[in-house]
Amino acid sequence: MRRILSELFGTRRRQYQVGVEFTDTQVRLVSLSKRDGQHRVEGVCIAELGSLGDIQDIAQCLGHVVKSMGVKGQRVSLAIKSSSAFTKSAMLDATLSRREIDDRMLAEADSALPYALDEVYLDYAVVESNPSGVASHLIAPSLAPQELSTHAIAHQKMLLVACKADVLDPIVRIAEQAGIRLDAVDLDSFALERALMQSTRLPLQVATGQSLGVVALILLESGHSCVHLFHNGRHKLHREWGHEKIDFDSYLKEQFKVKFEAREETRVEVTTAIGSGRLGHYRDVANETANQVRTALSQLPSDEVEGELSLAYLGGEGALVSCVIEAGLINEMADSLLCEVKSANPFRRMALGEGVDPIAVNQDAPLLMVACGLAMREAST
Repeated sequence: MRRILSELFGTRRRQYQVGVEFTDTQVRLVSLSKRDGQHRVEGVCIAELGSLGDIQDIAQCLGHVVKSMGVKGQRVSLAIKSSSAFTKSAMLDATLSRREIDDRMLAEADSALPYALDEVYLDYAVVESNPSGVASHLIAPSLAPQELSTHAIAHQKMLLVACKADVLDPIVRIAEQAGIRLDAVDLDSFALERALMQSTRLPLQVATGQSLGVVALILLESGHSCVHLFHNGRHKLHREWGHEKIDFDSYLKEQFKVKFEAREETRVEVTTAIGSGRLGHYRDVANETANQVRTALSQLPSDEVEGELSLAYLGGEGALVSCVIEAGLINEMADSLLCEVKSANPFRRMALGEGVDPIAVNQDAPLLMVACGLAMREAST
């Protein structure tokens, strides 16, 4: 009775799932609730970091954000970069016991990892289950000979993930110092896959058997960028690259400010020159990004992935100008990649909670793909 009354009168605290991403310059947080299979955005927040890479500063900033957002005590998931982890897939007999699976995956890790097991954290999960007998692969089940179909063995595809302790331990310390309830540490690639599938029609296309090319998710950040490639909704590969940190608008304005103050050029001439310089910068960024994407595409396993790049989504702090991704950058990127380019928005198909500003959510959306994907995790038991 107490539970029924508390639900009716709203005295029970709503359970949220919170995703947090750290970049070199920001702490990004997304809070979601879920009801009847539908995610709802309960809040988003982006806070600037003062000290680069300082654990205490990050923890203090995170603690302040969590408290101000009213999500203290809620389940929080954090991310590490996929480049900081080792992953390996293995096919196992689905009839194995949990202990037998543990032993098999530990053996896989011992033989594959380039460092000692006592230096890493290990985890694994089932990613696919399927009958792997000859009949199911080569012959339609209804036409399979009885002796083949009855001997088909059920297998499951397992994914092993390993992360060195010196990478994961600082993440745990940040959570402890921030006073948050850490539910999980996830790979950014897994989070991005969830966010991409949520915000696009890819699940429908996959379900209806439509032929899909490769989808790229490009995140331009301050000082570094990355591209994640997906095929049929599954994350296949990522590539990172570094570049010079620069606030290009501020740089251009500072350059032309000197000329304007010296009256070498009029305000109109300066404004025109800044616009032209910005477009040139967009073209340079697009060409560099396209080269990196093409390199990533060339590294995809040809026996698993067919088709060319069909669509790209663009996000990250480095893609924003005055809180939006300008059409000029999207157009230049589309010309360089030879495909349609859209602004990344993980909230496109989500409802908004009471008091959530839709304008602010749309502005911040290109920065929150990872944090949103983390918040979409099912709570661990």
